[in-house]
Amino acid sequence: MDLKNFDWTQFTISFYYPVDVEKLYKQWATSAGLESFYIEKAIFKKNESAIRKRNELINAGDSYKWKWRHDFEVSGRVLEAKRNERLAFTFGSMHFSIDFKTTHEGSLIYLKQKNITEENKVMGHLNCRSCWIFFLTNLKSILITGVDLRDKNPDIVSSMEVGFFPKEIYKG
Repeated sequence: MDLKNFDWTQFTISFYYPVDVEKLYKQWATSAGLESFYIEKAIFKKNESAIRKRNELINAGDSYKWKWRHDFEVSGRVLEAKRNERLAFTFGSMHFSIDFKTTHEGSLIYLKQKNITEENKVMGHLNCRSCWIFFLTNLKSILITGVDLRDKNPDIVSSMEVGFFPKEIYKG
């Protein structure tokens, strides 16, 4: 690998899940689904005053506020929501998308994060990539065994669970 010419502005991760694409999509496209494997609290708003129900599918244009266990939160917008095909979100100054594909025995996702700026390329790329791998693994654990791998003890701060870089990276 040529690190001199490495593209730090984006990355893609693929993951296989032995479930149908509809079930997988709902994990990403509802507050209840995201809270099961990714964040402590997810709030999606249709407009300034209408909050989506926990199992209600999100739509492009919705705003969101996500809060993790250890006093970290990010707000943004849903850029795309094509049922069982694609979701895309702002993520501070970055964007991420999830493409869903049906396979003969389950589903694949392709998570792509982009718009990682030069000033946070190492932290925005390496930290986010490692955190996504943890959460994608946790989703697989939830779907197959029902076991949540996240730390439940509020005194334990897992770098894989909340990131290990300053909140300024997410401002944008």
